[in-house]
Amino acid sequence: MKHITNLAKLFIVAALFATSCDDNDNDNNTNTALNDADKNFMTQAAYANYNEIDFAQMALTKATADTVKKFAQMMIDEHTMAMHGLDSVANQFTYTLPTTIDSLHAAMKTGLMAMSGHSFDTAYINSQVNDHQTAINLFQNETSQGNNVSVKNYATQTLPHLQMHLAVADSIQNFLE
Repeated sequence: MKHITNLAKLFIVAALFATSCDDNDNDNNTNTALNDADKNFMTQAAYANYNEIDFAQMALTKATADTVKKFAQMMIDEHTMAMHGLDSVANQFTYTLPTTIDSLHAAMKTGLMAMSGHSFDTAYINSQVNDHQTAINLFQNETSQGNNVSVKNYATQTLPHLQMHLAVADSIQNFLE
């Protein structure tokens, strides 16, 4: 009986030790706090999503190449889904994200609106290659140096999609040349 009691005590101590070592401890600030870098990432990621959606909507009406139109629809679908995921993370921390395109893309949009035909298709796809390269760098930086686990997980889950978008945009860019 004494042996069983000591064994029970040992299991209790082991259980207490295991729970005290849990990486998901809610008191751990790296899991719960948003630092300035995480907030900046989330803001830039929101702009990136809105930029892609907005430009893709324009491309659906102005593009002439079917491959460009199909790419634009994919951008709307994928970046809308990515924005929902980012909104979900932001809501966990009551962090307010932007809901429009950034000022640089607003200026670019004016230029694109004046284009048509092959010129539009080429300019749109070139902007997509550049934007996705920038977004991939942003997301890679967050996955390797981010503070908040939820934000890092969002970046990690979204990054492969961005890489695929870049690969498709690259192939369309080569096709349009």
